[in-house]
Amino acid sequence: MSTLILASSSKYRKAQLNALGLTVETHSPDIDESAYASEAPKALACRLASQKAQKVGKSYPGTLTLGSDQVAVLNQHGKSVTLGKPGTRKNAIAQLSMCQGNIVTFYSALAVYRADSDITLVDADVTHVQFRTLSEKEITDYVDAEQPLDCAGSFKCEGLGALLFEKIEGRDPNSLIGLPVMLLREMLAQCDVDLLHLATQARIRKAASARQ
Repeated sequence: MSTLILASSSKYRKAQLNALGLTVETHSPDIDESAYASEAPKALACRLASQKAQKVGKSYPGTLTLGSDQVAVLNQHGKSVTLGKPGTRKNAIAQLSMCQGNIVTFYSALAVYRADSDITLVDADVTHVQFRTLSEKEITDYVDAEQPLDCAGSFKCEGLGALLFEKIEGRDPNSLIGLPVMLLREMLAQCDVDLLHLATQARIRKAASARQ
């Protein structure tokens, strides 16, 4: 089996893999993440995920490199607004104030780069999130409690963020965190890697080690 490398500095994506029992090497790709003129959100997410995986993977022959990117789009009054990472408390409050009562669509792209054959597999999961109507106090209290300043959309769905939602439409809730796990399983299967087998064996080894 090829070694898995995560082309990302995201602690959230690394934590998702760790939750499966997988310990992977991580490298932060240095790429320009600017969108092209008139580039569709899904196309942008897929392109950036591919570029990240390729940038890191080309330096590591015999590996499978995972690249991921997420683009969040607010649909409001017939207009689309791309939401980035807020960075500050003020920006996070402003983002959630725009999102409340509206639908935000998340394009969570995943790329798997095969260094031995220079082949890239890429696709994206699409998740629609209907936000509840929220008061200003609810929004500020949430931001102060969870500090989601490095998260697109200004929430952590694996934490308190799910309490901001009315409903979620999508096949894989993991995608909102940043790494579409179901899509990862499918892509690795195309590379003759069984993710379920990797995860179960990792858990078995960990349990055996704990008993010693």
